[in-house]
Parts: sequence; structure tokens; C-alpha cells
Amino acid sequence: MQQALQYSAWAIGLWLNLMVISALVRGAYREFPFLFAYSVALFLSTVVEIGAKALPGAVRDGYYWTDEVILNILVFCVVISLIDRAAQASSKKTIERRWLILSAVLLFAISFAIHHSSHFNRQMNLISRDLNICAVILDLILWSLLVTARRPDRCLLLLSGGLGLLLTGAIMGEQLRHQSHSLYPAGTLLEVATGFLGMFVWWRALRGARFARVPQERKGARLSAPP
Repeated sequence: MQQALQYSAWAIGLWLNLMVISALVRGAYREFPFLFAYSVALFLSTVVEIGAKALPGAVRDGYYWTDEVILNILVFCVVISLIDRAAQASSKKTIERRWLILSAVLLFAISFAIHHSSHFNRQMNLISRDLNICAVILDLILWSLLVTARRPDRCLLLLSGGLGLLLTGAIMGEQLRHQSHSLYPAGTLLEVATGFLGMFVWWRALRGARFARVPQERKGARLSAPP
């Protein structure tokens, strides 16, 4: 039963992921390249984890944590790129990109130093939790920029909301799993459910927006064409 639920969750997650990638490929990937990179990396990492399920535990853990490190880095790239985009239409003065990147690097170093003595899996879980908390704080900065914008960008609001669901669900789910063994299923269910909801919000945001633009050369040629 547990294995059937796991494969069902993988299937639903891959389907939602493909929907987001499909919406990005229609033109939005030019506006959100890091979001596109994250979505593709998430799809590939899920496929790798499914394939690695039959491998020994140590090898499987190595694949899993390699994927997690890559995805954590891409999440920071996504939220920082969205902050840059939102800052263009905001009346607030935001933190410069280099300070956001430096803060993320320092947080990783501090978290690694604090949890260095823990068991490897626990150490990586705690570091991942700390990075997700930092990403949530950056997402709140993004929200503050969006709500103070002269013309709030609905697509950015939805993307930020979906990202917040993904990150908050991951933090709460991880905390429940570490709190008690009896809460492990509840934590996993919470993380999976909020992940699905976040991906669905991304898909709705990207599907409802139009990003394709007619190249200037073609527009000029069309205007100058004889009747």
C-alpha cells in the first residue's frame, strides 16, 4: 500500500511538473529562465530518484542529496531573479542582488558549521531546512515588493505564492518528521500536498499569462508590406 502511494505521488508530481514545463516552453521561459531550469531539474531529479530506488541505501542517499543541493541552489536563483523583476515596478528600495547571494552563501556556511557533527542524513536535512527558511524570507521580501508596486504583476504574485507553498510545506513537513516517528507520515503528506498545490499555482500563473512577442524585424516587415 505504501509503495503504491509513493508511485502515485511520483506520477502526479511528474504530471504537474510537465504541465509547468509545457507552459514555460510556450514563451515564458524567456522571462523566467531560472524557473525553467528549476522545473527541468526537478523533473530530472524525480526520475533519477525513481530509478535509484532499487539501489543500495548509501548510493540512493548520495543521489538524493546531490539532487537536493542542486534544487536548493536553483530555488535561490529563482527567488532572487523574481525579486529583481519585481523591484523594477516597486516604489521600495530593495536589497542589491550581490548582498542576497552573499547572505545565502553565508547562511549555508553557518548552517554547515552548526550541524557538522550530526549524522550525515540528519545534517543534510537540517541544512536543507535552514536554506528553505532563508528562501521563504526572500519570498516574503518579494511579496513586499509586489504589493507596493504601482501595477501589481498577477503572474509574479502567483509564482511567489506557489513558491511560498513549496518552501513552507517542505519546512513544516521536515519539522514534523523530525519531531516524532509517529508524525512522519503526516509530515510527508503535508510536504507532498503543498508541493502539488504550489506546482498547480505555477501552472495556472504561466498558462494565464502571455509572454510570446513578435520580433521587431517581422513587425517592421509586416507594416511595410504592400496592401
